[in-house]
Amino acid sequence: MLKYKNNNLVNVKKILLLPVLLFLLDSCNTTIPIHSFEEEIPKASPDYNNINHWIAHPDKFDNSEILPENVENDTFKLDSIDVFFVYPTLYFDGLEWNSEIENKKLNKKIENLVLKNQANVFTGMADIYSPIYRQMHIHGYKDNINGVKAFDVAYQDIEKAFKHYLKNFYKGNRIVLAGHSQGTHLLQKLFTDYLFKNDSILQKIELSYLVGDVSAMSFTPNKISMCETPTDLNCYLSWNSHPYGKEITAFKDQNIPVTNPITFRNNKDASLYNMHQGILISSFKFLLRKSKLKHPKVLSAKANNGLLWIELESFPLWKVYKKLLNNNYHALDYNFFWMNIRENFYQRMSKE
Repeated sequence: MLKYKNNNLVNVKKILLLPVLLFLLDSCNTTIPIHSFEEEIPKASPDYNNINHWIAHPDKFDNSEILPENVENDTFKLDSIDVFFVYPTLYFDGLEWNSEIENKKLNKKIENLVLKNQANVFTGMADIYSPIYRQMHIHGYKDNINGVKAFDVAYQDIEKAFKHYLKNFYKGNRIVLAGHSQGTHLLQKLFTDYLFKNDSILQKIELSYLVGDVSAMSFTPNKISMCETPTDLNCYLSWNSHPYGKEITAFKDQNIPVTNPITFRNNKDASLYNMHQGILISSFKFLLRKSKLKHPKVLSAKANNGLLWIELESFPLWKVYKKLLNNNYHALDYNFFWMNIRENFYQRMSKE
């Protein structure tokens, strides 16, 4: 949960300082910034007229268009929908508080790990716009002084990109916002700092995926509310995955709403195993094969005190995954439910 004061990020719960499975292979012996934000040479801001400053854009081929190997012939097709997607933190290793726009190594990670595991859930049903932004170093979540300033730089890019999208690319399509982790925090701030002050634009947002955060508690019910049924629109979805039984004392008895991304309801009922449609297994560096959707009906999800509890039956290599995850499922908020999310998006956005 983010708390804002004077339009700045001032506190992020420790629950968001989670290691990310998909990037662990690159995050050993990482470096972090130790200087003050003011000592840093300002990074060049993105030019969103330059298509290369969009990691995903409908006017070029990118990895958001790549479906899992065994899902390439699915029939979920929609049109006249735009998804503005803000990717999560991948900047784990570096001496600067914000990443460079032209960081080729980092941008390659985004292409291979985020576009093919998260943003592609919408492909074939929407045009995907995802701006490259000067993202805050993961260490910024531990520094309420320098991290706040680095976060504001990242936010400046996202607001700039969204305004550029509206002015140059928006052709009257239905708009969906989607993010994960830092991307969700930036979208939350986009709501509070921009959309809530511009009702005519806010009304164009039909659906938001604010995934990988505890909740969007800064939202007011008269502006936007959580979706309650699998077909609701003009609302947001939010979940943050954890092993079954996980408790966070600060959230107890807070009645924090959570979307169950299998039933797509925000009640406390556990989903049935046979409702789960499989896990998107990513193609890691050392595996020379494409991502695949595998292991259906091995997972049940249940909302509890601001968290999404995950109960998993064992499947091949699960012990290896579990060890890498360090009992933390944050990185798999989309992968666990990839096909459930995709099918529900089709069902929800097909509603007239």
